[in-house]
Amino acid sequence: MVARILVALDGSSLAEQALPCAAALGQGLPAELVLFRAVSIPSDVEEVLYRAQVEAEALGDQLEAQANDYLRWMAASLRETGLQVSYVVQRGPAAESIVDYAAEMEIDAIVMATHGYAGLKRWTHGSVAERVLQLADVPVLMVRAREEAPAGPPEPICCDRVLVPLDGSEMAEQVLPPLIPLARALGCGLILFQVPVVHVWGWSTGEWYMPIQGIMDTAMADAESYLAGVAQRLKQEGVEASTAVEIGAVSECIVDYAAANQVDLIAMCTHGRTGLARWTLGSVADRVLRGADVPILLVRAK
Repeated sequence: MVARILVALDGSSLAEQALPCAAALGQGLPAELVLFRAVSIPSDVEEVLYRAQVEAEALGDQLEAQANDYLRWMAASLRETGLQVSYVVQRGPAAESIVDYAAEMEIDAIVMATHGYAGLKRWTHGSVAERVLQLADVPVLMVRAREEAPAGPPEPICCDRVLVPLDGSEMAEQVLPPLIPLARALGCGLILFQVPVVHVWGWSTGEWYMPIQGIMDTAMADAESYLAGVAQRLKQEGVEASTAVEIGAVSECIVDYAAANQVDLIAMCTHGRTGLARWTLGSVADRVLRGADVPILLVRAK
């Protein structure tokens, strides 16, 4: 069965920076790319139109026609590279339209840029992306757009190394099921990564029950043992995985490791907390999304 990947676009070159990632998935899985654009007239604009005696419905029809023309051209360009592409225009608020269509049409993943604003008729992709992450039940691949978009048609990115932050909880491991077929299809290796959260306790009569270095060594050993177990399970699934452990602030360690080790993609859950010694992956994912320079695949944990 061919996967279906929704690519959210708003007509701007910034939003189109999500296309190389989508193209890589489309070629590797393989998958059908569904180019999606939502058109709507904000209520405050409708009020201005009413005062100016301009028909909002007529303007909506015009916006929809322009969106169809844009997506038709974009789809034709992508098909020339051998991709299977369709397109859809719907009226309504961007985030809600994306999520509703994904649920109704059994979309397997959503790909979108985290910024893309160009004119009053565009989305503000930061808020749209955040809303989609809050509502979507499927994995969302976020690409942080740069102000200067690359020239020429989008070409698929290389995806050889995927960093997978885990906190030791079953909830955080919910990123693995959707990631395994992706890793198999693209032939990429996974780097299982943990930042142990070390709590110091036991002050009594001026001495610690356990030296701080001893606590850190134990936490590192526990993390390495846990990750090795997960890597072994993945190997049985046909996916190669290495492990890495670092001590420090969780989100900063993730971002810094990705930058220093030529990571192509970060994949993690947006929630995964079990006990005080775990990360709060919602906030960690948010900080990683804002700090990392590589695309991030986010899976909302149940």
